[in-house]
Amino acid sequence: MKEWNKRRGDFTYKRITNNNPIVRFMFEEMHRQQIHECDMSERMGFHRDTLRGWRTRYQPRVTDLEDCLNFLGYKLSIVRQYKKDR
Repeated sequence: MKEWNKRRGDFTYKRITNNNPIVRFMFEEMHRQQIHECDMSERMGFHRDTLRGWRTRYQPRVTDLEDCLNFLGYKLSIVRQYKKDR
């Protein structure tokens, strides 16, 4: 894996413009664990521009997002949303 470069990591972290909360969480967690986009894309089998697109404008497929979260040590699951009684 590439050695963590704080300046480059902070530069990328400040440019998370995708408003999807799961995608945002994934990139924030990558920053917290000091994993570069290029390292993640190599390990997951994506082109590095694919992850850059997710960070800025595109929505990933659920299976791709789940694989990335599994690599980071998380599990994507569906939880029923209950309505509050009025």
